[in-house]
Amino acid sequence: MFKTVKRISPILILMSLLIWAEAAAAGVVVITNKATKTDSLDAGQVRSIFLQKTKRFPDGSVAIVADQSSKSPVRREFNKKVLKKSSKKLKRYWSKLVFSGKGVQPKVIGDDSAMKEWVSKTPNSLGYISEESLDDSVKVLYKP
Repeated sequence: MFKTVKRISPILILMSLLIWAEAAAAGVVVITNKATKTDSLDAGQVRSIFLQKTKRFPDGSVAIVADQSSKSPVRREFNKKVLKKSSKKLKRYWSKLVFSGKGVQPKVIGDDSAMKEWVSKTPNSLGYISEESLDDSVKVLYKP
């Protein structure tokens, strides 16, 4: 008469939600000030500039780089997709660079909104935001 209903494991539900949330998350885009002469960068150029292996855009102008807060999910996505480094590896990378005097960590800007505002007001700036926060106040140079 009555059908038996099996109980779904809370862990299974949580795992499903996490997978769904990951899939639904918008991508990250690398942005610059609209006045910057460079119109696009490839993945290697973005990595080189953010990791301070080069400090200039392809047109020769100096790039001013900023990171989002270390707790930002957009930063984690950027590190993973673009820089191809975990937070732990990046921390070691910056420690070595700063200690040797060969570099300075990028300025930290809070979140997407703050990054867009800073980039829109800073010539030759380079930052990143989630694609869903993109508007016409900034120019996209790279999208993974």
